[in-house]
Amino acid sequence: GDSRMSANAGTAMVPITLISGFLGSGKTTLLSEMLQNKGGLKVGMVVNDVAKINIDSKLVRERTTGGGIEGDCVELQNGCACCNASDELFQSIQQLLRLAHRRGKAYDRIVIEMSGVAEPKNVRREFVEAADSGHAVMKQCELQNMITVVDSPNFIEQYQSRDDIIDRPDLVKEETDESEIDNERKVVDLLVEQVECADTLVLNKMDRCTADEGEKLAALVATINPTARVLKCEWGKVPVETVFGPPERPSWVSKADDEDDLRAAVRAAKEVSNKRKEPDGGHAGHGQGHGHGHEGQEHGHGDAHDHDHEHKDGVCPYETQGHGGGHGEDHGHGHGHETDSYRQDTTSASQRFGITSFVYSRRRPFHPQRLMQVVMHLPVKVDPKSGQVVDRWSFPGSSEANEQLDTTDAAVMRAIIRSKGFVWVANQHRSAQYWSHAGHYFELRALGLWWAATALSSWPDQGSADSPEVAKIVGDFARPEDPAAEWGDRRQEVVFIGIKMKRAAIEELMDKCLLTDEELAAYKKQVESSKDVVRVDWAKSPPAPAPA
Repeated sequence: GDSRMSANAGTAMVPITLISGFLGSGKTTLLSEMLQNKGGLKVGMVVNDVAKINIDSKLVRERTTGGGIEGDCVELQNGCACCNASDELFQSIQQLLRLAHRRGKAYDRIVIEMSGVAEPKNVRREFVEAADSGHAVMKQCELQNMITVVDSPNFIEQYQSRDDIIDRPDLVKEETDESEIDNERKVVDLLVEQVECADTLVLNKMDRCTADEGEKLAALVATINPTARVLKCEWGKVPVETVFGPPERPSWVSKADDEDDLRAAVRAAKEVSNKRKEPDGGHAGHGQGHGHGHEGQEHGHGDAHDHDHEHKDGVCPYETQGHGGGHGEDHGHGHGHETDSYRQDTTSASQRFGITSFVYSRRRPFHPQRLMQVVMHLPVKVDPKSGQVVDRWSFPGSSEANEQLDTTDAAVMRAIIRSKGFVWVANQHRSAQYWSHAGHYFELRALGLWWAATALSSWPDQGSADSPEVAKIVGDFARPEDPAAEWGDRRQEVVFIGIKMKRAAIEELMDKCLLTDEELAAYKKQVESSKDVVRVDWAKSPPAPAPA
């Protein structure tokens, strides 16, 4: 059987590169460029349309009918192959593996071109779930490198768009596509996910941007995704190893989940702000991490990653738990410290364009109504009848942005391009809320229980103090000397990214939403009956969670 073809000992895993990006960003051009310059590498490719990939015509075209799957698999002359994406990603990969098996030559890499509407976090989750369920493909392959191709000249227009994806078939719908678009999301929401869920960002079509626009865009995406490598290019011309090699930095994006993404964002934003001051509490560099248990449900490491529209509960981060095939060891700690020239370039460009980020951290709950009033200052108001966003918003610092000195609360909030993080709201004592905002898009949704309210049996590794995952979670609990120690890991921790943001003014607005001392006393009384089930024993070394 095919499924056992690599069961013989010592077979190396075939690394997989995923390429995301809207239609028109240049994924196909990038792939054609890569194929022409790949040297002796044997590559298997899953693409949206084989006919569009500009490959040498001396190919053997072969209909493969392995395992009853009809599909166009084009064999290239030197052991490479190209097949059309089927509905089921793993079927396409299996088809390529069968072909390699018949030829007796393994691929050096498999490259998957996602459709314009594909959500990289979802695909990443599919890989984790496939590995967890022992899928045959995952015994031979591993997801290693996530690349997003950005349509540089159109990025700002897409970011400030009010459209739902369904209104923009030009960005997501291949001509061959009969199926309906998953229309729930906003264009900007998917665009941000593509930028954030990537090891490498390829800023394509730079020939259609001015030097200034190009620098500003590079600085912007590097602030939105501070751990990615950013490459500017035209016509998809990037070094071949970008696509056909491992990520430049130790890859962790492919092994992470939504919680880890947030953790990395918080850490990076803190590092930027802490260049000017001592780290608060001496632990700013740790993964300020987060994951959540959920009631009455055992949740292993990857069973219910949330997706914005499935409103599943959150889940524990898992990247150091053996899914990582050796890649996951404590990835995050070094990321913000690169001093390579690229980092310095983007930092100076960020300064020039006023692109900044900071973390809002507090250990006191928000009053839900006051919080909603602040949210209404974001450009996210929707007409209840039509469901359309009614606010006008243009990118801060863009030509159409009104540059007059407006000191209103709305103006303060409109300088924010992206914000995301964990929120503690007084009417949701046990459950952490996830705050996500980008342009005209905003969402506040339940993420799952705070860890203090999650039974140890549902913690990663049952809460074992030696587990690196547990150490990250413990790092989120208030220290014993903190007045908020009784609240465990409940906190506000939101990363704000923007252009010419007034940090003090934003913090002041957010602080007004926090409960007053009087309200806090009432809150304490109200939640008395809802006891937390875990506390941290700080006397132990390392500090360990214990049943409360």
